[in-house]
Amino acid sequence: MKLISKKIPYSLKRIVPMAMLAGATVFGGGCKPQNEPDDPLDKTPTEKPVETPTETPVEPKRINKELYFNQKDATQISFDTLNKYLAMENIDTIYMIPQGTFFTPDGYSEGGYFRLARSNLLEPRTSLSPRIRGKGDLVFDCRVPSIVPADSLWLVEHGWTVNKYWVDLSNQNTK
Repeated sequence: MKLISKKIPYSLKRIVPMAMLAGATVFGGGCKPQNEPDDPLDKTPTEKPVETPTETPVEPKRINKELYFNQKDATQISFDTLNKYLAMENIDTIYMIPQGTFFTPDGYSEGGYFRLARSNLLEPRTSLSPRIRGKGDLVFDCRVPSIVPADSLWLVEHGWTVNKYWVDLSNQNTK
């Protein structure tokens, strides 16, 4: 006994989406706007919560301050200057930005001046506050930062790049 003797001309890949679409129209409760009352015949007004105006305090715009220094002049990053900017509430971050190169002067060993730049100039200033950061490229003699890798890592950790100038220069020469 054959109940179905006729073939259906639609494939399953067409029937399933059509069935889903038909089911979605039958069970269309998910498409009701949330601000519409459950019963459309119920005309009781809905109460909205009373909004009290609140004054939000206007915070002053926080800015970043950039202070520049070089191998011969570090007056902009003196302790007095840094403490003055740290006391200002609208200053968010103070960036110490190097200018020029920091080549080893006569009378210093190759790694000695590099270590002095970190331990005597930069580290005491960054330890004043976490708001004091480095920015920019510190250009030392080639291969000098690799003599004391911990110093290079410390500088990078505090925001500076080390000898990026030499990398950029070598990339320009290879083009």
